[in-house]
Amino acid sequence: MIDSQTAEKIRRETQDFWDNEVRKPYFVETAQGKEIGHRIADLVDDKTTGLLAVNYITKYQRDSRGNRLPRSMGDIWLEHDGIYHPINVKTGVSSANGQPNMVSLKKLLDALLRRQIDAYYLLMVKLEIQQSIRCIVHFVDMLDYLDYVTFDSGPGQIMLRAKAFFSARSEGIVPPQRSIGDKVARLLDLLEDGERRLAENRKRALDEYRRRAREYTAIKHYVVTPDTQASLNLR
Repeated sequence: MIDSQTAEKIRRETQDFWDNEVRKPYFVETAQGKEIGHRIADLVDDKTTGLLAVNYITKYQRDSRGNRLPRSMGDIWLEHDGIYHPINVKTGVSSANGQPNMVSLKKLLDALLRRQIDAYYLLMVKLEIQQSIRCIVHFVDMLDYLDYVTFDSGPGQIMLRAKAFFSARSEGIVPPQRSIGDKVARLLDLLEDGERRLAENRKRALDEYRRRAREYTAIKHYVVTPDTQASLNLR
């Protein structure tokens, strides 16, 4: 794991960088209008990973041909005491407190069980865009904040419960200390619950299709008509 002093140094340097960057004309212009989260996300990712690459020893996960993996669990991997740690760079906008995707739960669990990682870092640049632009940078090990995530086995992603997470951070709530074994057990609980709910939802959907198929077969009228096509809303 990254020690607390180094983690705070990373957070502070990123905070200082973005405090300066959000005042620049190009950023102010980019932050105008609607759907700004999508426009800013790639920009923040590129500049933040670039900052880390300049200030620290870093690597990217690559395939057998040397190309960067587009779905690596870390946007960049940062070295500390000879071990590389995955860092997920995210952008948040004050008006959007949904449930952003974080990482594949199975990929995260696999990496832990294979002893490839012992932490999973979130570097979040939270933007408050009003008449002026402010930012707050959070740098945390998400394995310490599993009380603020949810999981859906459909897409297979751990999602951050952003409103609860940012509220806890602003109130200075310190997460309970857990061993790495406890964190793995918590992830397994999330996976089991998600798989159970997915199975229930799939059974419910299958039962509904069976009901509709029975009705379809019983009617014995299989002709397509303008009325049956009306719901297609063709124009």
